[in-house]
Amino acid sequence: MPADEEFELKGLSQTTFPAHVSSGLLAPSPTPGLVATVANGNNLEIRRDQGELVSSNTERGRAVQALCWKADGQFLAAGWDDGTVRLLSVENTKVVHRLNVAQRHADNAEPAQIVHIAWVRNLARERRRGRGRGPKAHITSEMKALGSEIGGSLDAKNDGHIVDLPHALTFFEIDASLPKISPLPVSGGTGDDMFAFSTATALESMFPPLKLKDSRVVDVMVVGTKDGHVHLSIYDSFFIGSFYVPIAVRLGGVEPRVNVDGTHEVVLHASHPKVSTHCLIMGPTDDGVGATTLYVVLMDLRFISDSPFDLSLLASKTTMLQKLLRYLKQAQIHILNEWQATRELPSRFLNFIQQDLQKMDCRPNNIVQALYHTVLTGHVHAPVKDWLVESIGDRGHKRWEKAVIPSLESLCNLIHENTLPALERITLILSRLSGIARFHEQDDHIGFTSTDITRLVNIVAALHFVCNKILLLVIEELDLFRVFSSWLRITIDRVSTSNVSDEIMEKEALLDTSKVLQYIEGYLVSSPLALYFEKLPKEIWEEDRASIQDWSKVLDQVDQELKQEEAGKPFKKALPQLGFLVDLLTERTGGVLKNIAEAERRSVRFGAAAKFELQHGGGNRETFKLFDGRMRQNPRLVIVPFGAGTPSACLEKVFPGNLAEFVPRQMKVQEANDYHGQVPHRVCLLGKDEVSYKVFTLIPEREELVEHAASSSHGEMT
Repeated sequence: MPADEEFELKGLSQTTFPAHVSSGLLAPSPTPGLVATVANGNNLEIRRDQGELVSSNTERGRAVQALCWKADGQFLAAGWDDGTVRLLSVENTKVVHRLNVAQRHADNAEPAQIVHIAWVRNLARERRRGRGRGPKAHITSEMKALGSEIGGSLDAKNDGHIVDLPHALTFFEIDASLPKISPLPVSGGTGDDMFAFSTATALESMFPPLKLKDSRVVDVMVVGTKDGHVHLSIYDSFFIGSFYVPIAVRLGGVEPRVNVDGTHEVVLHASHPKVSTHCLIMGPTDDGVGATTLYVVLMDLRFISDSPFDLSLLASKTTMLQKLLRYLKQAQIHILNEWQATRELPSRFLNFIQQDLQKMDCRPNNIVQALYHTVLTGHVHAPVKDWLVESIGDRGHKRWEKAVIPSLESLCNLIHENTLPALERITLILSRLSGIARFHEQDDHIGFTSTDITRLVNIVAALHFVCNKILLLVIEELDLFRVFSSWLRITIDRVSTSNVSDEIMEKEALLDTSKVLQYIEGYLVSSPLALYFEKLPKEIWEEDRASIQDWSKVLDQVDQELKQEEAGKPFKKALPQLGFLVDLLTERTGGVLKNIAEAERRSVRFGAAAKFELQHGGGNRETFKLFDGRMRQNPRLVIVPFGAGTPSACLEKVFPGNLAEFVPRQMKVQEANDYHGQVPHRVCLLGKDEVSYKVFTLIPEREELVEHAASSSHGEMT
C-alpha cells in the first residue's frame, strides 16, 4: 500500500487513572478489558479499561520495575526491586509463584535491577509419526490397505488422524478420574504459598489440564537484569538458567571479534512462535540519553526446536510436579499445626495436676495412674477432684473438646482430601516421566534416567505408607477421645455435687470403659502421633538423612524403623516423620529437575552481535514520540540494509479526536487472539499526562492490514 495511505482506528474505551502511571509501567492484558499499571512506585493495580479497580498488590518498601502478561492473560508477571518476579493470578489476584532471578554480587549487596520481562509462546517441534520409511510407515500403509478392503478411503486428509493417534495418547490425561484436590485452609500456612492454594479458583488456575490443542505450546519467559543477564524459564515456573548475554561483534571476517564489556542490558525482546531463535536488543545500562549504539543478539533455544521428545509434555509435567510439591508442603504444615493444636491446651491442663500429684508422698504420682484408678474404682483423689472442679469445670471441658475434636477432624481431612490426592497425582507424573526416561534411555541429553524416577517413586510410596499410618491413628484417637470426653463430663458432674442423679449413673453405665482406659493409657499424656510430628533437633534430621544408603529403598527403611520403635528398640526418629519425608522428596525432586534444566541449558546458544549506530545528528529526541517493535508472522529471515540517513517507510495512523487534547506518550499494541473468544487487534495509548488512557481497534474493513503483524514483541521509546 502507498506509504501515505491513511486508515482509521475505532475507539473502544477511554479512562483517566486516579494516579500517575510510574515510569511508563503500563501493561494491557491480551484479553480485552484489563490493564495493569503501577502507581507510586509500589502499588500494582489491575484495572478494567474503564478505570474500575479489579485488584491491587503492594509490597512495603519495594518498587515494581517491569510488567508483562502471559500470552493467554491468565497470569501477570511483575518484577520487583528485591530481584524477584511475582506471578499473579487474574482469577484470585494472589501471588502464585515467586521467581528469584537477580543475582547478588555480594552478601549484603542489592540484587541487580530487573529491566525487562518478555513472556512469549513458542511452538515445539512437531514430531512426524508414521511417515517415511521404517515400521511406522509400514503400519500406515497397512491401515490404508485395510481401509480399502472395507470400502473406505484413507486419503491425505484422513491420514492425519491416524498419524496423530500416538500423539493424542501421549497427552491423554487421566487426572479427571482422580478425586479433586481440595483447597487448603486460609489460616495456618506459612511462607509465600500460604494463600496460593486457599480457594477452588486458585487451584484451577494453578493446576490447569494440558489440552491437546496446546500440546506444542511452550511458554517462555525472558527476564533481563541490569547486569547484562537474562533469566530463562518455561511453563510459568520451570527455571532453565541465567545467562550472561555476550556481545561479540564481528569485524568482517569469521573469526575476528570485538568483545564489549558488561555495560549493556536488554531493552527489547522479539520472537516468533514458529522460530526458536529469539532476538535481544541490548542497550547501555544508563538511562539511554545520548546513547548512540545498540546491539542485536540472537538467542537460540534449541531445546524447543531440536527436542527428541515431547517438550510440552515434559515441561508441563515437571512444572505441575513443582506446584504439587509446594501444595504438599503447605498441607504438611497445616497438618503439623492441627496436631500441635490438639496437644497445646490439654498439655496446659495436665501440667497443673501433674505438679500437684508429684508433691504427694503416696501414689498416684501422675495423672495417668490417678484417672485409671478413678475409672476402675469410681474413687477420685482429692487433688484430682479439685483439678476437675476448679481448673477444668464446665468451661474448661468445652474448651478441651473444641481444641481436640475439630483439630483431629481437620487433620483427618487434610490427610484424606489434600495429602493423599496430591501424592496420587505426583505418582502419575512420575510414571509419565519414567516412561519418557525409558523411551530415551540411550539419550544422555534428557537430563534424567528411569533410576532417578524410581527413587522418587519409592519416597512417594514411603509418604503413602506414613500417611495411611497417621490416618488410622487419627481416626482411632478421635474415636477414643469422644468416649473419654463423655466420661470426663460425667465425672466432673458427679464430683461437683453430693447427690448423683440417676441420669448421670445411667450415662456412666453406657460408656465403654475399655476405650476410656485405652485413651488414658495411650493418648492422654503422649499421643502415638508424636512419632510422626514431634519436633526434633536439626542434627538428628541430618544424621538420619546421611544414613540412607539406597535411595530406592526408603520405604523399606521407614518400615524397618517403625518396627524397631514398636519393639521398643532404638530407631532413627527422623525417618518416619511426615515433614522429613516431604522435605526429602522436595530435595531429591529438585535435584532431578535441576539436571533436566541443565540439559536444556546446554542447548541455549548466543550468536554474534549486530551493531547499530544511531546517528541523530544532534536532533531532539522528543521528535521520537512512539515506537513499537514487531516481528512478522511469516517465519522468514528478512535482511534489510540500513545506513544513517536512509529514508524509512511510514504507515500513517489517524487517531480519532483532537491531538491537542490527547498527546500519546506510550503505545502498546495487542495482537488479535482467540484465547477467550475472538479479540481484535488493539492499540493502547497512555497520554502525556500519564493518567489518560485510550484503547483503539481497527475498523473491520481494515483489519486485514495487520493480519501478518505479530505481538511477540512490544516496546516503546519516548
